[in-house]
Amino acid sequence: MKKYHLILISFSFCLLLSSCDVLLQGIQQSNQQKVQQQKATGQAPKRAYTLNLPANPDRILADGYASGDILNTQPNPWGVRYKDYIFTDFDITTEYYEKQAPMWDGSMKNLIVDIITPQNDAEKKRPCIVYLFGGGFASKVDDCTQEIGKGFAQKGYVVALADYRIGFKNALLAMQCNGDFNTGMYPAYIRSIQDARSVVRYLKANAERLGIDPNLIFISGQSAGALTAIGMAVMNENNAPTEIMRQVGNDLDNLKQNMQYNAKVAGVIALAGAVIDPKLIIGRKIDIPMDFFTGTCDELIDMNAGNPFRCPDKKSFPTIYGGAAIYEASRQNGNPVHLNEICNGGHGMGTLGYSKLIDLMSEFTYSVIKGSPITGKRIVQADNGVCNKPELCK
Repeated sequence: MKKYHLILISFSFCLLLSSCDVLLQGIQQSNQQKVQQQKATGQAPKRAYTLNLPANPDRILADGYASGDILNTQPNPWGVRYKDYIFTDFDITTEYYEKQAPMWDGSMKNLIVDIITPQNDAEKKRPCIVYLFGGGFASKVDDCTQEIGKGFAQKGYVVALADYRIGFKNALLAMQCNGDFNTGMYPAYIRSIQDARSVVRYLKANAERLGIDPNLIFISGQSAGALTAIGMAVMNENNAPTEIMRQVGNDLDNLKQNMQYNAKVAGVIALAGAVIDPKLIIGRKIDIPMDFFTGTCDELIDMNAGNPFRCPDKKSFPTIYGGAAIYEASRQNGNPVHLNEICNGGHGMGTLGYSKLIDLMSEFTYSVIKGSPITGKRIVQADNGVCNKPELCK
């Protein structure tokens, strides 16, 4: 009841302000300050301390850290590289992949990427995994960032934790089912794909310096980040939504750095992701291998199809199609796809268990590296289930 009253009060303030944007900005700044204070005083979830990312004034601060068990790695230097945990330590540097990128409100944003590499590693051409955080394209929520950064670096990969542009017009109204998807979240989604394409080109341009194999760059993300990762495989200039593209520069490569390199990725790992337009999948041959993780009890993105915020109309949010739906449609087209159906799992990957998550993700990347991507479907039991509905696990 208190939460309901808070929403009503917030909505009333929105009407007084004529826009929710100022109110949302204040709420986010308050959340970020609270989260930073919790982390500084040791009150944040233990997993929040897995990485010690360098301070940077342009870093997008987290609005929250998902709870979950600490990633248990136990490195073995005699293990199988890219599959097992090999390295104990890793190095982190922060680089700018784009400067002065235009935001939705006319301001400009410098975009950073944290590069995590195995310490004292002599390998010169390593696979790389780009990870994009979730947060509904309006904020930054740390669900798997810590674990992917540490886990994949200890397995011998280069990890790129990328910031991307977030925020859109009347975002708070949208979360209350009173927004306009086509002028709000949809353009924000396209901007995130523009940024993801830019960071992949940046990594290819700097592959030799960073010790990356430019032909083995994977992209992954959770929630909103997963939508972006999927978009990298299925959206191109020919099928991008014309009406929305007009709002974001009419070009998926609107950010023009390193245009001598393409943005094609070796594979996609989508954690609680979806696709907005089914025509991007149905009847199409897509050669990029994709691995989907979807909870049978995901409270935000239905594994098959549904409205992400359970809004009664389709103006704020349309029906979107989750990992299970994408898998079935892609499989019928003969595309290289794999589905991890998390029995009783929710939207956050902590319900699966982070140690299990990293091992399953690297099983997929390792299969692509070896030239034989895994396909098919498997049911994985959640470690911390959010429901008890075994009938959905089939």
